[in-house]
Amino acid sequence: MAIDPVDLDLKDIAEALNHPEGGERYQKAKAAFTYRQMKGQIETFEQQQIAIEVQREATGVQKAAIAVQKEALNVQKAAAAAEAKAADASIIGAKAAERNAKYMLASVIVAAIAAVFSAVATGLSLWGVVHPR
Repeated sequence: MAIDPVDLDLKDIAEALNHPEGGERYQKAKAAFTYRQMKGQIETFEQQQIAIEVQREATGVQKAAIAVQKEALNVQKAAAAAEAKAADASIIGAKAAERNAKYMLASVIVAAIAAVFSAVATGLSLWGVVHPR
């Protein structure tokens, strides 16, 4: 009775390993057991290779993500610098507006004084016309 080591299931292998070591059944069971071990090792090795490749790809993706984050950080820095410049420009504009308001107030005061003098002059002229000397 010929036994193909590949076709043996675990129960048959375990049973055959209980036979004498020199027997054909034992040797075929041992061969089947060794074959299964090697097949399992090969499958494990192949899975490890796939896992390593996946890790390599994940590392590449992480590197790309880090590069994008660095670029985003640089953009945020540039935006912050632009905001600071805009704030400085706003402060300068506010100071200029304050200065212009002061000049405008001064010119309104001068115009009011001129209007008062003009009214006094008109009043004196009118007085001179109404009350000649």
